[in-house]
Amino acid sequence: MNKTIITFFTLFISLSLFAKSGKIVLSGHVQNSSASSIMITYLNNQKLVSAELDADGNFSMSAKIEDGYYFLKYGRNTAYIYLYPKDELTLSFDAKHFENTLGFEGLGSVRNNYLAEKSRVDTELTKDLEAFYKVDEAGYLKNIENVKNTHAALLATYEVNSFFKIAEGKSMEYDRLLSIQNYKSNYKFYLGDDISPSKEFYEPVEVLDLDNADDYKKQPYYRYLVNSFWSKRIESAPDVDGMLDVLRNVPSQDVAISMMNGFYSKISSNKERSKDYLDLIKRVTKDKRFIKAAEKQYQEVLKSKGLSKGDTSPEFNYETVDGEMVSLNDLKGKYVYIDVWATWCGPCIKQAPYLKKLEERYHDKNVVFVSISVDKKEVKATWKQMIADKELGGLQLFADKSFDSAFMDAYAVHSIPRFILIDPEGKIVDTEAPRPSFDKTRDLLDELLK
Repeated sequence: MNKTIITFFTLFISLSLFAKSGKIVLSGHVQNSSASSIMITYLNNQKLVSAELDADGNFSMSAKIEDGYYFLKYGRNTAYIYLYPKDELTLSFDAKHFENTLGFEGLGSVRNNYLAEKSRVDTELTKDLEAFYKVDEAGYLKNIENVKNTHAALLATYEVNSFFKIAEGKSMEYDRLLSIQNYKSNYKFYLGDDISPSKEFYEPVEVLDLDNADDYKKQPYYRYLVNSFWSKRIESAPDVDGMLDVLRNVPSQDVAISMMNGFYSKISSNKERSKDYLDLIKRVTKDKRFIKAAEKQYQEVLKSKGLSKGDTSPEFNYETVDGEMVSLNDLKGKYVYIDVWATWCGPCIKQAPYLKKLEERYHDKNVVFVSISVDKKEVKATWKQMIADKELGGLQLFADKSFDSAFMDAYAVHSIPRFILIDPEGKIVDTEAPRPSFDKTRDLLDELLK
């Protein structure tokens, strides 16, 4: 999850695109509101419409739209919605439990209640990372087919219009193809190991038409498929000239804009090639704001490269759930395994069960497990609630200034989850330690603690 998604390049949606458009009205109530506004965006993250919440958490907004999938955004929380001209939706949720309480009433509510429930079901289907990913190719294909079939069975229980059944059917298949395309990278991300799927495994993706402008605009998983395809081709180029040559072959302006926005994120997420992505940005745009932000991101990456194994770790002094202050210095004498996370970060939540297992495995060893939340201070109550609901263990701390805390800045934490390991003397063992779900994490701790 990126610290900040900065969109300097967006397409202006012209009225000519909305020949079949119409007005929608969306109102509702947010219980335990923390963020002051709520927003709907296009799939390219460009804002469609937003509304301020009043003192009681109520809001109302309207917009002219073309039917399709959109993002509903509240603070760091995001959900897919499907809007159709003349929808009149009333939504409600508890800000402390966004995903589990999101619900809709009114015209258009059925399809959106399905999408909300689909998200909850999907979380359950994929929460056991080893059972889902640590299988052979046939087993993995069976797992993702099960996800698709489960979603299809769920959809069959909702009385929705035929146009949505068609759109959602395409969405499920694109989601399945995206899971095939991302199997190798997801395996590395969640389990920490490299795999080499066969050529036959990728055949369903290779025959897909990646130049469907309408689906790119309307179908989120198709958009991810296309972006992933071009992103990997650009990244595989040997130098900036090669990256630029690939970019010139991108089939549309909309795709090129998405690639451009991705280059900014790549500066911090792909540190080995951060300079290449900075140079690429400078080669393809003259937007001074974008270049300045990219240069700042690059300088922060360079700063983080200054921290190495054996260096004395920067300090922190953060608040516990009970309001006490705990510093890194207080933990000297023990290994400190730090989990940087947030309540809105899905991949972070997936690591929680594995972190619990580590705590149980090493409960009598010379190591302390520290989870530092980089949530905004406005959602501290949500943070406390999630700790209670999920029975999170270890030492739970709340960063004083979210991502801008001095400790986060020193380690250049721009994306989460992030794990850091520090030795009993307060010296760095690993600035980017392996995740709790990795086998190598247990091997590393076993070696250090034996």
